[in-house]
Amino acid sequence: MEERIEKYLRDERGVRSEVVRRRLCEKVMRYDDIAGEFGRWLDIRSYEEGGVEVDGYRAQDIYEMAPMLDGIGVFNFLVTLRDDPEEGEKMIEEGFRVR
Repeated sequence: MEERIEKYLRDERGVRSEVVRRRLCEKVMRYDDIAGEFGRWLDIRSYEEGGVEVDGYRAQDIYEMAPMLDGIGVFNFLVTLRDDPEEGEKMIEEGFRVR
């Protein structure tokens, strides 16, 4: 799975830095359920109905609120919500503004 994510980040998203690719990959793989759903997203490029729910949000919900996020961004945001729900909610309230 890690190789598939690295390839996606390098070839499709244009992430040139190996360090950044590794950090993004490690984050999305932190939780098996989120990593598994991201792996399925890589295969079909659509968000699953009834997928992983974190703090009341699913990947499709995140994408609808923040369409500027790509697949890795959506799933890594689910990790953020799980790791730090208060920070995740704050980011949602602020409209996913870059700080």
